[in-house]
Amino acid sequence: MYRARAQNLLLGVALALSGCGMQSDHWKDARPDTSPASGVVTLNGEPLEGAIVVFQPAAPDGIGASALTDGEGKFELKTFPPEAGVVPGTYAVSVMKTEMPKQQSGSSDDPDPVQVISVIPEKYASPTESKLTAEIPEEGTDTLEFDLKK
Repeated sequence: MYRARAQNLLLGVALALSGCGMQSDHWKDARPDTSPASGVVTLNGEPLEGAIVVFQPAAPDGIGASALTDGEGKFELKTFPPEAGVVPGTYAVSVMKTEMPKQQSGSSDDPDPVQVISVIPEKYASPTESKLTAEIPEEGTDTLEFDLKK
C-alpha cells in the first residue's frame, strides 16, 4: 500500500512539473493572430474545383496564405495549416489549376518529361498579372469572390 501511494505521489509530481502536457508551444505563441477567411473561385461563372488559391501579402514582412478549392469552388485560407485563418491585411491573389496532358503516344517509355498544362489563363498564376486583390479585415470575411475569365 505504501508503495502504491509513493508511485501515485511520484506520478502526480511528474505531471505537475510537466504541466500535465499543457505547456505552451512557444512557436505557436509567437505566430501573429489570424482571422477566418473564405470564399469562392469561379471560371466564367462556373465553380472551379481543384484550384490552388495563394494570397501574397502586400507588406514585405507579411505572411501569405493558401487554399484548395472544393467541388463548389469554395476555399478556406490557411496561413498555418492545418489551422484555418489568415493574418489580416492586404493581399495580391493568384489562382492556379493545372492538369497532365493526355498521353500523345501509346508508349510509356517516352523520354520527354511531361509538362503540365494550365486549365485557366496563365495570367492568374501571377499575383502581379492576375490583378486580383483582397483585403482581410480583423474580424475576417466569408465573402471573397474571384470570377476568372477565359
